[in-house]
Amino acid sequence: MKQRFTTDEAMFGRSTVVADVSSPSTRTRPILTGVGRTWLQARHDRIAARLVDIEDELHSERTDQLVAEHQRLVEQIEALTQVLRNAVAPADVRDDPTIVEVGDEVEVRFPDGDTERFLIVHPVEAGMDEHRTSMDAPLAAAVLGRRPGDRVTVTSPAGVYHCTIERRTRLE
Repeated sequence: MKQRFTTDEAMFGRSTVVADVSSPSTRTRPILTGVGRTWLQARHDRIAARLVDIEDELHSERTDQLVAEHQRLVEQIEALTQVLRNAVAPADVRDDPTIVEVGDEVEVRFPDGDTERFLIVHPVEAGMDEHRTSMDAPLAAAVLGRRPGDRVTVTSPAGVYHCTIERRTRLE
């Protein structure tokens, strides 16, 4: 049975199975693009391979540095496993075509006429490339839940600025 989640459900853990509303889930469902999922899986696999190497090294030489790296990588792989296990694709989230949501590509126009396009993603996917912007970033947070045509105020560490949402496109 295919599950579909609203953006709020995916972000805040209130999810339901469309065909079976008697089976609510309280887990948070991060939204990951297909490319983001592939990237995170590759990262997971690299960490797993490094953990095997460290465990071999720990049998012959137990240093504080190796123990600390092992612990750090175990924590990373556990976090990645949770995200990968619980993530849903943007296409699996009920889309409201009138508002900006996680998984949307957004174009904004600044007062000087410059425009910027970016893809709003889960924070774990944001480091993938320059086009992806974490939903926690000031610009993304300012446009989430707003509509094309809205003028938004962005409060960032660099200061306060304004922009207008030109369009939003849902990723499949």
